[in-house]
Amino acid sequence: MMNKVYFLLPDLSAGGAERVTISIARLLRKEGFDVEFVNIGFHSGEMLTWIEPEFKMTNLEYGRVLKAIFKLKTFMKSHSDGIYFSSREHVSIVGLLTAKMSNRQMVVRIPNMPRNNLSKGVAGFKLKVIKTINQWLLKSAKIVIAQNEEMREQLLNFYNLPNDKVVAINNPVDVDYVKNAAEGSENPFNTTDINFLNVCNIAYTKGIDVLEAAWPKVKASIPNAHMYIVGRDTSEYAQKIVNDSSYLKDFTFLGFKSNPYPYLKHCDVFVLPSRMEGFPNVVLEAQCFNRPVVSTTCVAVIKKIIQQGVNGYYCDVEDADTLATCMIKAVNMKNIINNYNLFDKELLLKCFR
Repeated sequence: MMNKVYFLLPDLSAGGAERVTISIARLLRKEGFDVEFVNIGFHSGEMLTWIEPEFKMTNLEYGRVLKAIFKLKTFMKSHSDGIYFSSREHVSIVGLLTAKMSNRQMVVRIPNMPRNNLSKGVAGFKLKVIKTINQWLLKSAKIVIAQNEEMREQLLNFYNLPNDKVVAINNPVDVDYVKNAAEGSENPFNTTDINFLNVCNIAYTKGIDVLEAAWPKVKASIPNAHMYIVGRDTSEYAQKIVNDSSYLKDFTFLGFKSNPYPYLKHCDVFVLPSRMEGFPNVVLEAQCFNRPVVSTTCVAVIKKIIQQGVNGYYCDVEDADTLATCMIKAVNMKNIINNYNLFDKELLLKCFR
């Protein structure tokens, strides 16, 4: 009998965490697991075309995750043949609570550092409530997946979890899928320019304002430089960032792209100016195409992924001047070969058995 795994989603909007979720689902399916998605939201969104051609999906049709708790409980009660999985914090809270009521097992992947004080709107009383809830519920998970050792240590201490409850597994990258998604694509950039690229859903933690501060120095050194940002830019904060860039020359926001991989394939340098990341999957995706990467040390593992002067450069968080210097130097990097791979497939598979 095949091992069954139900992937819980809040909705079908797409971002970095959702791309990782799809990668994990594809990997499990390749290894003989029966994977099905449970979408708490409505039957619409960017992920619809990613999921439905490959996986069965049930839509609960709720606008808010908390309101779906009883319907999700009913689903779990009637689907006792598998393990449940979530990679979004609010879904994990509701999922773990429902799993406790339904006597089901659940694997939880943590998307962000628990001590991330940079998240706007999550502070004070709300943060304390979330911490208290997680201290109670995470102990009931089958296993908690941290994206790196740094995050694992934070989870153990912050939520007072048993040592064997949390495992550190770097995110998988489906190299074949990434390369196939860009296969035969036309170059979306002006080939006479030096094209820098960032891919993210714009938020304070992503550091696009730092990139904006760095850009005048880059442009002064490389007159034909052009900066492109691919990703959702519709939030109030994102719109402020877009408006703040109006004085910058050749600094372009392209919005969400369902397939960002042609941009990763054809860019000259990929830039990650983040203040904080759980695990920088998009860096590994850029490295699939042997693009030089410039990044802040937004998470400790960056210093393992990037070798200074070999496949890119890194600098301190918030250091716009050094970020610009790194971007300028990275342009001259050629014949890059990336061999980084710390993903432990067997450890991930063990979590779902």
